[in-house]
Amino acid sequence: MKIIGITGVSGSGKTTISKIIQQQYEAEVVDADKIAKDLTQGDTEYLQEIVAEFGKEILDENHKLKRQELANIIFKDKAKKERLDKLTQKYVVEEIKRRIEESKAQLIILDVPLLFESKLNEICNITIGVIVNQQEEIKRICARDNITVEQAIARLKNQHNNEFFIENCDYIVENTNLEKAQEELNEILLKLQ
Repeated sequence: MKIIGITGVSGSGKTTISKIIQQQYEAEVVDADKIAKDLTQGDTEYLQEIVAEFGKEILDENHKLKRQELANIIFKDKAKKERLDKLTQKYVVEEIKRRIEESKAQLIILDVPLLFESKLNEICNITIGVIVNQQEEIKRICARDNITVEQAIARLKNQHNNEFFIENCDYIVENTNLEKAQEELNEILLKLQ
């Protein structure tokens, strides 16, 4: 079994890159953001801890997490974002490791924004940082999450910049042109075999 860690800032296109690898190499994708969402469905321990930390106003009338409300809180305050990241790492990393253990796949992709902070990079055979210019990140975040440019910029200010990924990842994929990104991925994955 080989494990590829995919990381990058919001709007860089990590999911797109993960899907390309998944389709071309029959890989299993373990998506940290999706796991985090799944772990807040129902009255889970994870959700209870989030509510204890951030208050009941982040829940709607059906006791479901208001993701946008929580995002507005954490992306205005770095200390609050760090507290949520710590909680998320505790539950999400545990679930990611469980899924890897149970997997029968020959190739697993970890789509994890906080790959290095969670130390999941340590179980990867290679790490790939996905980058685009900031204008493109902002455009993608606004379209995906239906938020303003100001909100998108606030999110990006609370994340690593591209230099962090360039310095820390084994490989970098520039995700502005999909065809070019696919070529870069193929070159990288040839080295992994």
